[in-house]
Amino acid sequence: MRRLNTFVAISFLMTGICFSCVTRRHTAVVSERAGRLASKLNMRVTPEDNLKLYDMLAKWIGTPYRAGQSSRKGTDCSGFVSVIYKQIYGKELARSSAAMWQLNCRTVKNPAKLREGDLVFFRTNRNSKLPSHVGIYLKDRKFVHASTSRGVTISSLDEPYYRNHWISGGVVK
Repeated sequence: MRRLNTFVAISFLMTGICFSCVTRRHTAVVSERAGRLASKLNMRVTPEDNLKLYDMLAKWIGTPYRAGQSSRKGTDCSGFVSVIYKQIYGKELARSSAAMWQLNCRTVKNPAKLREGDLVFFRTNRNSKLPSHVGIYLKDRKFVHASTSRGVTISSLDEPYYRNHWISGGVVK
């Protein structure tokens, strides 16, 4: 019986050591991945972030703006948001920023309450009360969107243009 107890104790010890090595190796790989994404996206990315989302964004950065399109050859803002949301979160969204705002979201007026994956809405058409631009909030007041001048890019809510055109954020239902 004593031999069996010793064997069991050694087995548990070896399992713990092996698990510890695997965990450390996995942590190192995830940290390295986050570092590569931070460099590519020019923002802080940590292993605690949704790395699947950031990996996808890294592939889309620089995609040119094309009205009515939603592919990596060219996309508009709502097309980009729709594709990312479907691929990362498995949710179908309306195809226009105004429809997303009205149909798919619960309003968040205070930008400080935004969380990763929330949508951000802007009014770029002064003749309308509805949003005409949408992006996906990341963190640290940064969001990703398809800009007419820069294509898919990461911007800050603190940039004067976006601060002046802000309508609200939206938590997708």
